[in-house]
Amino acid sequence: MSKHPALSILTANRLADGTVVFLDFEGAWSESPAEAVVARSPDEARALEDRGAYDAARNLVVDPYLVEVRETVSGLVPVRTRERVRIGGPSVLDDVPGYVSPEAPSSHGSSRRREGRSEQPQAPAQHASASHPSPLPASGEREVHAEAA
Repeated sequence: MSKHPALSILTANRLADGTVVFLDFEGAWSESPAEAVVARSPDEARALEDRGAYDAARNLVVDPYLVEVRETVSGLVPVRTRERVRIGGPSVLDDVPGYVSPEAPSSHGSSRRREGRSEQPQAPAQHASASHPSPLPASGEREVHAEAA
């Protein structure tokens, strides 16, 4: 039996476009974590996981999982840094050739992306081969995770 966090929400990526989504009270997938249903008990957490598995089998979302959150005055805040970054969107924007913010109006983004690529200089070959940042959790998170196991 897996251990469930005290307070958690269910997140996944929408299969159609890869957007980070959260299961809401109506059983739909919302882009806003503020609309997410919060599991406050192990039974509620299992029910969320079951719904995520069901929607993944129906090809609505990919990789649903629980995110531990805490309640603050400003709303729900994920405990792990990784989840705070996922909710905030890409952490690198200006130096990605052709990147178009999701807020920017476009017709499926294709024409804007082409425009963005032609307007921005190409990255040097050495920059393109730069290594990816380490996917390991921030300091302290690994120890918290290890204790929970």
